[in-house]
Amino acid sequence: MLSIIIPVFNQHEMTRECIKAVLQHTKDFEIIVIDNGSEPRLEWADLGLRVGDVIYCNDTNLGFPAAVNQGIRIAKGETIVLLNNDVIVTPDWMNRLRFYIEPKTRLEKTESDDGFNLHEITYPPAYSIVGPLTNYCTGLQHTLIPVYRNAMELDSRAMDWQVSHASETQEVNYVIGFCMAFRKSLFDEIGDFDENLWPCSGEEVDFCLRARHAGHKIGIAKDVYVHHEGSQTFKAMPVDYGEICERNNRYLIDKWGMEAMNQEVEQVPEGLCLNLGCGLKKIDGYVNIDNRAEVQPDLVCDVLQGLPYSDNSVDEVRAHDFLEHIPQPYMIDVVEEIYRVLKPDGIFDSFTPSTDGRGAFQDPTHVSFWNKNSWAYYSDPAARTLYGIKAHFTYATLEDVITSVGDNIIHTHVIGKAVK
Repeated sequence: MLSIIIPVFNQHEMTRECIKAVLQHTKDFEIIVIDNGSEPRLEWADLGLRVGDVIYCNDTNLGFPAAVNQGIRIAKGETIVLLNNDVIVTPDWMNRLRFYIEPKTRLEKTESDDGFNLHEITYPPAYSIVGPLTNYCTGLQHTLIPVYRNAMELDSRAMDWQVSHASETQEVNYVIGFCMAFRKSLFDEIGDFDENLWPCSGEEVDFCLRARHAGHKIGIAKDVYVHHEGSQTFKAMPVDYGEICERNNRYLIDKWGMEAMNQEVEQVPEGLCLNLGCGLKKIDGYVNIDNRAEVQPDLVCDVLQGLPYSDNSVDEVRAHDFLEHIPQPYMIDVVEEIYRVLKPDGIFDSFTPSTDGRGAFQDPTHVSFWNKNSWAYYSDPAARTLYGIKAHFTYATLEDVITSVGDNIIHTHVIGKAVK
């Protein structure tokens, strides 16, 4: 069973909309609303709750961490979801989140002297805590999807996103608590959310860091998108939001250290990996390459003159915001030079402003132009043959990403494998 815990302080209409979406898109669950001293108090029937759901009322605002702890203690479910009341969930949200945090049981066939036998094997979950992507959030869980203007369009965009990002995840140090799922056994193992972080901000970070310290993995489910209004309870409270965030951040730094506050888990790549056009953004584990000595790269190199590596010697080439600075007549030559040094199945990771947005044209230093269709000339047999292109890639990722809605800037992200 699943227990969805929604701490609430006022915001009655918003809570109703949140619960309405949960009821529409979720199965086999209970809702536990922790009312932190709302005026007037929330009423069970007004929220559209069902028989078996719970409203637990506090006389005063005890804060988000205390409300979460109260909700988990009375929860009946083996899986816990903490949900802000300003979040609108989308189709299949919970099935995807549960997929990553619940163990899997499979029947597997083994051979013995007596013949073949079937055994039930249980595999551990990928993560102990997982959270989705959203429109309003700091850090790695923030993303942008095509515009939606109502619940029906939101559901449609979220389902399209799920299909195009199926089973994609990212390991992180922590997830943000607007929506997070974990097993109740984890709470029993590592203890309560830290109520020193009143009224909220950082309690989920502390909980995740304690879980990591105990050997658990935390992940972002990149195939789940939910809508988040953001900071609505804070805005309704007579408190200084900035001051609380600063105070709680200092508390977490004192407890865990500055490095732990980075959400991203540093992944050191294996093998020989190149970061072309690194500029000032150098990446650990890569040979950072630039043609300007003043940015102090690991290697000063003009790729137009060739890369100083032998054929089939490089595991990965990263080229983010790089190819658009290669003059148009040399585009094919540079991609073929990247292809030359890559090993069979070597990774080519490109991130380039697309001509489908303004970003390709508004920067005066851009001298070549790219979009999703450009990459057919390095994958499609007919297009490669037409121009005699040697470079040959298959694409694990070929998608447009809106990087600035207001400025209409779109980037094309490509992750290809060298076919040799």
